[in-house]
Amino acid sequence: MTANRVLYVEDDADTRDMLQTMLDYSDFEAVGAADLDAALRLMERERFSLYVLDGGLRSVRGLSLCEQIRAVDAHTPIVIFCGHASASDIEVGMLAGANAYLIKPDSSELIPTVRRLLEAASA
Repeated sequence: MTANRVLYVEDDADTRDMLQTMLDYSDFEAVGAADLDAALRLMERERFSLYVLDGGLRSVRGLSLCEQIRAVDAHTPIVIFCGHASASDIEVGMLAGANAYLIKPDSSELIPTVRRLLEAASA
């Protein structure tokens, strides 16, 4: 069985470390990127089962990356994990192609959401 590979894109080093730990302990093969360029390079070379994107990257909005992924891949699940919590932020994230939008700093729903989306994708 192939491991579920998760690419997470997060520009904050502490949050990146937390995501790595959470995903590793949950038996996912986690790969992190600090910015849009690094994420795109990884995506060119490797395949992923799911993406976790920071919606508020410093250099470019994570939603832009979500839209770029959707332009070439309509099926791989995408989770936006972002500190922007207004209803309009969530709506914009979902319209960009995300399957779920979770609000930082609460990470309690991240792993259950990742599992649910991966199960649905493999069904």
